[in-house]
Amino acid sequence: MNWKKPFLASIISFTFLTALTMGCKTETPTPSSPQPSGPQLTDTAQIAYIGNDACRVCHADTYDNVAHTKHFSAFKPLSDYPLDKPLTSVTIFDAANTEKPTSTTLDLSQAKVYGVMVDDYIIAEIPATAGFKEKIYRVGALKKVGDKWTVEAPKQNDIDKDGKPDWTAEKFTCGKCHAPGIEKASPTLGISCESCHGPAGNHASATDKKGTMSLETAKNSCLDCHKSDPTKDAEGNFTATNHYGTRNFFASKHAQSSQLNQCLTCHSPHKANASGALLVADKPTDICVKCHAGKTFDLEKLMWKNPTDPNAHFTKDHSFGAIKYEDLQDDPATKPIEIKNPTVIELIKKLLPGLAK
Repeated sequence: MNWKKPFLASIISFTFLTALTMGCKTETPTPSSPQPSGPQLTDTAQIAYIGNDACRVCHADTYDNVAHTKHFSAFKPLSDYPLDKPLTSVTIFDAANTEKPTSTTLDLSQAKVYGVMVDDYIIAEIPATAGFKEKIYRVGALKKVGDKWTVEAPKQNDIDKDGKPDWTAEKFTCGKCHAPGIEKASPTLGISCESCHGPAGNHASATDKKGTMSLETAKNSCLDCHKSDPTKDAEGNFTATNHYGTRNFFASKHAQSSQLNQCLTCHSPHKANASGALLVADKPTDICVKCHAGKTFDLEKLMWKNPTDPNAHFTKDHSFGAIKYEDLQDDPATKPIEIKNPTVIELIKKLLPGLAK
């Protein structure tokens, strides 16, 4: 994806709304005995998503802090963007259909538009009658010119081989992290309290305010989107997980330490610091010295950036010196960061035996 500005400045910010109802635990209603009639509850009974406005009723201070974070603004309504001209109809091709060219005429002014992801992609439904492979797509891209926004194609390719570039509807593969409320049918389409804490339907209606929301669920949800562990490509090469953040955290001593609250030791998901990063201090090194008193740190050396990255939204390495870029023996001509160093590969096999299979 082509992001127009860095996503989550400095160190990647970690999950959203983690302190909400800290001590609660998840319980799923199950019947004590089979019911004689009607729909049967199961141990996976759905709990309703109720959206941020419901959370704000009791947690106004936390909500107001979160409203200034980049998580909060990762997905916004199209109405927040003054357009240079009215939306019109476009002939749009299905990029998900690689078998044959499939197109439809989509009136963007009448389409079911969910919103805009990271000030860039317009997310909308394609009518089922169009015969597209999927339901929700990136149907447009926004470009700011002066104080207005221009709507362009997400990508252009000559799908029908007529020698002209075609407007393509691109797959919405990024929704799980950038707009999780769409998939969950939540009133809040973007990243919400419930994206980290889980659905709050039971919690909001419970008289004792317990029963659905778990601290562990919220804390562990960081890595749902900010994946740290390497992956394997089709050829079996290990590659450093680049796009999602926290690259190589698994190799750091922090990851193995029982003294840390993991991500939340350094990151404050409910409030941005002076530079807009979700860190517990304005200067990252001020966090380091809380545990490493008397030491000095050059985070530009400890937390290297991907030198082959064509965009600016990938985060710095989180191994904190355990793995240096030059250790990986990566080919800088390739887009992913390949891990070729036998020593690093052995470290992966030791710490991540499941991945090494």
